[in-house]
Amino acid sequence: MDRLTNTAYWTNLSSYFGRGGKLLFYHGVSDPWFSALDTVNYYERMAADSGGMELVREKSSRAFLVPGMGHCSSGATLDRFDLLSAVVNWVEDGKAPDAVVATGPAFPGRSRPLCAYPQHAQYKGQGDPESAASFECR
Repeated sequence: MDRLTNTAYWTNLSSYFGRGGKLLFYHGVSDPWFSALDTVNYYERMAADSGGMELVREKSSRAFLVPGMGHCSSGATLDRFDLLSAVVNWVEDGKAPDAVVATGPAFPGRSRPLCAYPQHAQYKGQGDPESAASFECR
């Protein structure tokens, strides 16, 4: 009975993805209630059960981990980002989001890319260290 009501078991989304469905996840790494590792675990199981990580990342789903962010927002972090436009661009223009730019009141004037899992933002070694343009996803 647990498998009918516990969505943690619902990992085969190949029917949804097969009809063009797109799914973006995000999770604050400093969430005090739910571990970001639980979301990563679900994402990896979902990808494995839905055609494999490479296929799922290419055609259907991306996950974004937000350093320092608590539960859904807040914390010493950059917690302002637009995943709605990212998924709309993916659906309407076929452009999967490799990264989205995050800003936030905790660090005025700073921006960083949130990279699609398993990548992370790394400073290029030149440019303004406060600007997302000076970082790349690796």
